[in-house]
Amino acid sequence: MSSVDKPLSSPPPAPATAPRIVAALTAAERTRFLAPVLARYDFAARIEFAEEAEFHPDRWVDLLERRRPAILVSGWSTPRLPESWLARPDCPLRHICHVVGSVRQLVPRSFIEHGGVVTNWGESISGQVAEHGLLLALAALRNLGAWPGFIARPVANRGIADLRTRSLSGRRVGLHGFGSVARALLPLLQPFNVSIAAYSAGVPVGIFERHGVRPAPTLTALFAESDVLFECESLTPATREFVSAAVLAALPDDAVFVNIGRGGIVDDAALVREGRSGRLRLALDVVTDEPVTPASPYAAVPGIVLSPHIGGPTLDHYADCGAQALANVALILAGIRPPDAISLEIYDRAT
Repeated sequence: MSSVDKPLSSPPPAPATAPRIVAALTAAERTRFLAPVLARYDFAARIEFAEEAEFHPDRWVDLLERRRPAILVSGWSTPRLPESWLARPDCPLRHICHVVGSVRQLVPRSFIEHGGVVTNWGESISGQVAEHGLLLALAALRNLGAWPGFIARPVANRGIADLRTRSLSGRRVGLHGFGSVARALLPLLQPFNVSIAAYSAGVPVGIFERHGVRPAPTLTALFAESDVLFECESLTPATREFVSAAVLAALPDDAVFVNIGRGGIVDDAALVREGRSGRLRLALDVVTDEPVTPASPYAAVPGIVLSPHIGGPTLDHYADCGAQALANVALILAGIRPPDAISLEIYDRAT
């Protein structure tokens, strides 16, 4: 029998030393992020999927002890990794491939300090978040929040001027924060012939200038010269409520404040007051207390444009995030450090 005629045999089992891969995802996360792309990867059969019941605090460490993953695929629902377990000399975990964004609630800083490798969706959804930010800005400028009340009026009582619609064209735009989302906004804003300034503590002036953006000397100065302000800064202890009542007061009358960063960056009470007074137009994808409900103080702000934290990823791109995580697993199995691994600097600046 020639080699061509020989029956195909099953692939040999992975050697005992092969890194153990565990995915700690809910059934919904597994379906949305991984199911559409698993077949692309020859190691997919080696992934051990944890049960959701094992995410309970009383069972989480037991799962880690029993499964002893070298590579962990994690998501929004994955419990925080105990620092005491990670610090043990026999801890096998060396790589975490997060299918979503922020890792600060999942991974202690010490894991990266001691050589652990962490990846997430990186900049893959930045364009989608920026797209949503542009949508919110345009909606606020066209006074979308007032449309239902306007349509409900008798036709004879409708005056188009009452809607106070405005255009983005030629406006002064401010970016608080200059990460991947803020940078993804730049090409989207270009057709509107806007002037753009930005401020983000610690970002060198040269980076702004390299992108054709004028650096503002202070946050208050940025707000004072912005007709439309995009809040894109990461939430860290240093930036919590950094956008104070005084900073908000610097925005010109009838300016638009768009938040696609994090709610905790802003003084909520001050922002609600500005919105209720009618001085500012608010368009928010994020607030401090989420999820937003009809009982939220923001829900009573006249004309506000509220979206329920849906900036990104959009549902049609969840699988892209899963593919990125699995591509990083493939690199790790090949002995290659993923080029988008999170550094301590990125970790410290992240939300």
